[in-house]
Amino acid sequence: MIEKRKVDKKVKKKKKGIIFFIFLMTFFIFIILSFRTSLFNISSIDIVGNKKISREQVIRALGGTINENIFKVNIKNMEINLKKHPYIKEAEVKRKLPDKLVVNIVERREKFIIPYMESYVYSDDESFILRIENEPDVEKVPIIIGMNIEKPQIGNKIVLEKGKDIEELGNFIKIADKVKLLEQMKSIDLSQDENININLRNGIKVAFGPLNNVKYKLSYLYSILEDVSKKGLNCKHIYFNKGENPVIVTDDK
Repeated sequence: MIEKRKVDKKVKKKKKGIIFFIFLMTFFIFIILSFRTSLFNISSIDIVGNKKISREQVIRALGGTINENIFKVNIKNMEINLKKHPYIKEAEVKRKLPDKLVVNIVERREKFIIPYMESYVYSDDESFILRIENEPDVEKVPIIIGMNIEKPQIGNKIVLEKGKDIEELGNFIKIADKVKLLEQMKSIDLSQDENININLRNGIKVAFGPLNNVKYKLSYLYSILEDVSKKGLNCKHIYFNKGENPVIVTDDK
């Protein structure tokens, strides 16, 4: 009985050895085929999330990959390269065997424009400079007036002159965008710290006061504009700097 158990153990051990050997050989054959056959050469790249930038721009930022072996390309380096593009905020690259790469990106969005000398600087809500143009496209994003910036470079954050903090403006832009007001703004005048003036696309002028209680004031402004629209009022001005409550000026005064 004892001898039979010993024989069974030897048989099992031998089977395990054979299985491991087969697995090892299969693994080595797979590795050899992976690097020596064109089966795993990249033939296509799927790009997800690009709206502003073209497929060609994404592929150029990614680096040359078509016909390269899918196991030889460095995924991390590709992601780093992609995030060097000013419009790409986040990037993820995945292999899809046998011959495809899938690129997922999150784009930065143009949220405001700042004049600089004879050009115009386009920025996202984190104050990253996306592009610099000769003309402003104020039909899409608001222009910021009364703010001086230092030597803008695409891909860098905006730096204000005299050491002023850009975060205050960034916070205002983010909240205005969140409450669906940024798209209604044509220009934002920051010339006076104690009274920010906003021109809306429908012609209404808003004296916003200082950049304090921004979330409350912007939400309140949104509610006012909704009410004005529902009632069909011909509103001209909205004042947040005339006391505790906003003052609305219409044709009827």
